[in-house]
Amino acid sequence: MFNTNIPIYGILILLSLLINIIIVLKTYNKKHYTTIEIIGALTYENMGIILGAKLLTYLNNYSIHSEFNFYTTGLTSLGGVLGAIIFLLLFAFQFKKDRKEIMNTFMLPIPLMYSISKIGCFIAGCCHGVEYNGILHITYNYSKIAPNNTNLFPVQIIESIIFLIIFMYFYKKKINKSFSFKTLGYLTIACSISKFLLDYLRYEHINKIITLNQIICLVFVIIGVIIIKGVKNGRKQRSN
Repeated sequence: MFNTNIPIYGILILLSLLINIIIVLKTYNKKHYTTIEIIGALTYENMGIILGAKLLTYLNNYSIHSEFNFYTTGLTSLGGVLGAIIFLLLFAFQFKKDRKEIMNTFMLPIPLMYSISKIGCFIAGCCHGVEYNGILHITYNYSKIAPNNTNLFPVQIIESIIFLIIFMYFYKKKINKSFSFKTLGYLTIACSISKFLLDYLRYEHINKIITLNQIICLVFVIIGVIIIKGVKNGRKQRSN
């Protein structure tokens, strides 16, 4: 890896937030929201993403003597997702908006945001993979986070590619007007299982049976299944 004073990680995080805004503004249903309402919901969502990402990072590394510092605490993707969901549901409750429509509108860009942020992680060396001497291994020379001069598995790049593919698949459904609440359930399951399995390739997983990230992923899988079954049961009741 190269040495640079440019804050590429921070730039890519900001880029992911910007991309999220662009996609939501491009795909939201104008019958359900005004532009002002969408901007308001995006403001809630971004606040939730940043706060949730930092709080989960703090809790994941919590010790009795640790002190939460908003500016220096890093970001965790799952914390960002949890924060986004909580703040979007808060927006829906406060302004009496349909929760399903809110989730359909704002959850689609999440895989792309994650894909972009993983490139930042790759460059910075955070969330790095296990030691690996096979094909396409990477070696950091200047990272303040990853072990330098050690061959590692490029898990961040693999994550970035997989989540980009997931986004592209479901974005096509959105463009074709076939993205529904049930589809959101499948999106949730696809992202959660992918992240659960990829976590085994991270250095942080060594000597652990299961990580906090994986536990959260399993919870999201269950939520995805509940969404799908709930939609199916709702249709059966209406047909009877």
